[in-house]
Amino acid sequence: MSTACAPNDFNTLINAPKFSDDPVGRRQMKRWQLIAEDIYKSTSNEALLEARGKAEGYIYGLVDAGHLSTRDTDRDYLILSIVQRRREFLQKLLNEYGY
Repeated sequence: MSTACAPNDFNTLINAPKFSDDPVGRRQMKRWQLIAEDIYKSTSNEALLEARGKAEGYIYGLVDAGHLSTRDTDRDYLILSIVQRRREFLQKLLNEYGY
């Protein structure tokens, strides 16, 4: 992930789950945006893994509660692939700067 594609990945991540257009859906979307921001503010693999865990837990909770579909594999793939790109980007930075 280059810094140029980070905003695109962030927007894709924000829009991966499809929330309802009602007060509950808007509240869920705001919470999801905070979780996505945690992913992009992560500056270490540990912080990224913690943010990924929050994202997975939140999505699982919404699926279990019936707010999101269990069959939306595109959503799940997008989330996991973006987190993986972020992880690779962080690792590249750590390697370049000798950490």
